[in-house]
Amino acid sequence: GLPRDLAQQVAEAVRRNPEEALRVHVREELGVDPDDQPSPWAAAISSFFFFSAGALVPLLTYLLGFTNLWLALGVGGLGLFAAGAVVARFTNRPWWSGGLRQLLLGALAAAATYGIGTLIGTNALT
Repeated sequence: GLPRDLAQQVAEAVRRNPEEALRVHVREELGVDPDDQPSPWAAAISSFFFFSAGALVPLLTYLLGFTNLWLALGVGGLGLFAAGAVVARFTNRPWWSGGLRQLLLGALAAAATYGIGTLIGTNALT
């Protein structure tokens, strides 16, 4: 929106100051204000509560009196898919892609946990 000669002057002034160039790039290209950072305490507290709520999803089956591991895994999988689908609404991904991605990552984490448990001699399936 600036005249060509003024835009070149602004670009040259920004180029001379790498720190300012980064700030301009982040603000204009990515739409992020580097001065507007959230509180690390707020991030830590919200992470604690959301991780705790997410951990309750597969435990719901046991809290409701069911004892079947496969039911808990299925409910946990549905929870992972739903969480990924919700998060995808804040990105450019389709909801089903975000859901499948989260489900896959959760399945990999569960498989790694199961594998480690098997290696050290613990088996939840018996």
